[in-house]
Amino acid sequence: MRAGARADAGYSRASSMVIFDWNGTVVLDADRAATALNDVLTGRGIAPVPESEFSTTFRLPMAQMFTDLGIDDAGVTEAEAEWNTRMATTMTRLRSGVREALIQLADEDVWLGIVSAAAAEAVTHDLTSLDVPPVWDAVLAPAADKVTVLRALRHHADTAVYVGDTAYDMQCAIEAGYQPVGVRGGYSSDTVLERAGATMLINDLIELVSLVCRGADAH
Repeated sequence: MRAGARADAGYSRASSMVIFDWNGTVVLDADRAATALNDVLTGRGIAPVPESEFSTTFRLPMAQMFTDLGIDDAGVTEAEAEWNTRMATTMTRLRSGVREALIQLADEDVWLGIVSAAAAEAVTHDLTSLDVPPVWDAVLAPAADKVTVLRALRHHADTAVYVGDTAYDMQCAIEAGYQPVGVRGGYSSDTVLERAGATMLINDLIELVSLVCRGADAH
């Protein structure tokens, strides 16, 4: 984390901040998520979700998704915990440009954070196993209510971007006062992200450096 170092250096407020969702955003793990979801469903005698339907089936909050898929209210918490356990014990891969983007953004003194609905152990597993640069000012997971968490962080910088891969991410970003940037190849299609309010769609996280540090037009 860099929060202590920033405080020691006398910084009270950064000019910019970028906060990331995790699954499907920093890591490209839709395949892992789909497998974990179907393991949870089939273990309860529920038909698996076809691969072609995952992007339209997966949504946050997960409790609502599991309910819609046929898991009763009493079993939702256990189902979500099982999904997170499977995610925390399976390898995945980083999205293109992650390391380079994080290092460049940190060098520009951009405030960097993670706000994810995933379990803390799942995010920690990926951070460690994928050797992600330790540039974070805050890592907050699980964030059951992203809007509340994002709002609580908003004071750290004058301008703020939230990067995510679902409609829920885009909606939370807008409600919390962040620019919503969508990433392709995650859990949702371009159309879903655009309809949810994404002002920019990117493939490679290195694109954020121009957006945040050089004032590139995001529209």
